[in-house]
Amino acid sequence: MNDSKFTVHSLLLVFTIMTVIFFFFAVKVVDLADHYTANDYYPIEGTDDLAIRYSSQKASGIYRGDKNTSTLMLKGLYGFDWGCVADGDWLYLNEYRSSEIGMRFCRVVRVDMNSFEKEVLLEDAILRGRCASGEIVCLDDCMMPSTFPKTNCLCALYAVAAPQLRPDSDGAKVVYLDPQTAQELYSVRDEAALSEDFDAIYLERTLGEVRG
Repeated sequence: MNDSKFTVHSLLLVFTIMTVIFFFFAVKVVDLADHYTANDYYPIEGTDDLAIRYSSQKASGIYRGDKNTSTLMLKGLYGFDWGCVADGDWLYLNEYRSSEIGMRFCRVVRVDMNSFEKEVLLEDAILRGRCASGEIVCLDDCMMPSTFPKTNCLCALYAVAAPQLRPDSDGAKVVYLDPQTAQELYSVRDEAALSEDFDAIYLERTLGEVRG
């Protein structure tokens, strides 16, 4: 009888120890996930020593210099691939912002590469790159596809205060900007602007061809 009780107690002790060990490792795994570190550094094409950094340890933004000794020039979250164009003394970029309720927004900004002063060109817009003749092409009056505007009720709520936005549509205003002056050269409303044909229609052709 005593041997039976001893065996049960031993099993309970082993089970308790294993539970504690499992709990310890589970907590450590979650803790490591919460403290994931990011330090991505993307050189900006067309510049000598500028890059965009996404970091959980340092301020994200535009940096000057090499990765290890670079200096922050302008804080913020900016696009680095087709969301970034360098021309002369100017950088045209997508600037991403998040709201307190988790919504993600994008606007097109222009940055002076000498003073690093920033100018907002288009709100609720996405820079898509250059067309074949060199003009900067943007999508205006649209929300980021990653916010799932057609099904996200928060997008519909946001659009109440911005009636030019149509979250339930694939349409947007296609805008061409002069890369030297940032002046609008041409715009057209396209109900299929967010389709996969955008590059072929707007980026792979000249502004003259698009105008027809």
